[in-house]
Amino acid sequence: MTVIYANYEVCSTWDLDEVCENLDIKRSQIKEYYVKWDQLVLTYIDDDGEEVEEEIAPGFSASEEFNWKHPTTVVEE
Repeated sequence: MTVIYANYEVCSTWDLDEVCENLDIKRSQIKEYYVKWDQLVLTYIDDDGEEVEEEIAPGFSASEEFNWKHPTTVVEE
């Protein structure tokens, strides 16, 4: 069997300063973050000292707005 792989290099992006502004927090309040299913999962400590977790959609989403017309590479194996 011959398999053809079309590889795409794509990125979703988040403006962390804008995220903080929208949440009305400072960057120093951020405890941790990770990305899962094209969502930024951000954990921060609010003004009351409580830990809060938010899921934030990207400003630019690779999964929705990427032009899939031309792959970065095409490999046949």
